[in-house]
Amino acid sequence: MNEYKKRNYQGGNVVWLVVLVAVVVFGFLLFKGWDKVVNDEIDKTTTITGNFSCLPLKTGVVDATDCTLGVKSRDGSFYALDISRIQDANTDLEADDTIAVTGFLQLIADVKSSEWDAYNVAGVIKVNTLLRTR
Repeated sequence: MNEYKKRNYQGGNVVWLVVLVAVVVFGFLLFKGWDKVVNDEIDKTTTITGNFSCLPLKTGVVDATDCTLGVKSRDGSFYALDISRIQDANTDLEADDTIAVTGFLQLIADVKSSEWDAYNVAGVIKVNTLLRTR
């Protein structure tokens, strides 16, 4: 009888170990790339979370006196913000605030404007919403 209880206890541990591994793998797959959500199937918008920060120049220098603000995503890429058609924004944002930007993403190679040529950015987001997050 004692041998039966011991074997059953060990079997229970194996089941819990398998469940734990499954949860970790599922969590990793679920949250991989969570800072950049693309809704291609719905409305072609992109949501990027990161820090509101000065965009770096292609020379590698960030001019603090003449700072053009953009978003630095969690993966380290910088995106310029085109706020010409913004619908909802916080007006009290400061540099290094954590933000979520939703809009249409244009890769820098597809941008026809020379406005962003001096900056080292991955793309330009035509912003619909710009909100502070935690």
